[in-house]
Order: sequence, then C-alpha cells, then structure tokens
Amino acid sequence: MIDVMTACRSILLLMVAGFLLCAQEKVRSVWDGIYSEAQATQGETTYREACASCHGSKLNGSGNIPPLAGRDFTSSWNGMSVGDLFEKMQSSMPADKPGQLSKEQNAGILAYILQMNKFPAGGAPMPTDVEALNAIRITAAK
Repeated sequence: MIDVMTACRSILLLMVAGFLLCAQEKVRSVWDGIYSEAQATQGETTYREACASCHGSKLNGSGNIPPLAGRDFTSSWNGMSVGDLFEKMQSSMPADKPGQLSKEQNAGILAYILQMNKFPAGGAPMPTDVEALNAIRITAAK
C-alpha cells in the first residue's frame, strides 16, 4: 500500500511542478525583438509601393483608413496577437487587391510597422508562420 501512496504523491508532485513551469513561461511580445532591421528596411520599400497610397507615407491613415502607427494603432491592437494582424494583412490588404502580396512581403511590411511604432528589432527576421505569430502578443506598453 505504501508503494501506491508514494507513486500517487510522486505523480501529484510532478503535475504541480509541470503546472508551475507552464505558468512561469514568459509570453513573447512585440517588445522581444521579433523582426530584423533588414526585414523592416525591405518592408518599408514594399509599404511605400503597396500601402502608402491609403495609409499615408507616415502610416497616419486618413478618414476611414486607420493609422498603422501611434497611440490609435497600438490601442486598437493591444492584447491581440501578431498573427491576428498578419492574417488581416494577408486576407484583406491591399484593399484594392486583397491577398496580392506574399507572406514574406507582408512580414516585411509588418516589421516596418512595428519599427515605426518603436518596437525593437531583434537578430532574426519575423516568421511567416501564423501559428508562430499567434504566440506573440501586441502590447502597447512594455
């Protein structure tokens, strides 16, 4: 009987330890350097060609067209995943030709948008995998 009780306690202890490790796992955010400088530079070129005519050269939007930089942008997307924004870009932008841009082009544009919102760059380019991007949160404040 002691062996069964010891086994049950061990299993319970492992379950609690696993739960605590998962709870302590840091959630990634846009503050963790999720894009590269080179990717943002390339994204700026694509932005100017495909997005600036609607969203403005300074990403400030106009009328019904939302800004892509500043407090309005960060508060609108605060708490959402980078994947949410990426999917919106993939499926509905540019407005006159939705889905025209490749995943790599949209990742570059998104890197540029993050750069313009003063989120730091990292050493690697942003992935184009939506599942990976869904694990990264947009948080207005650090």
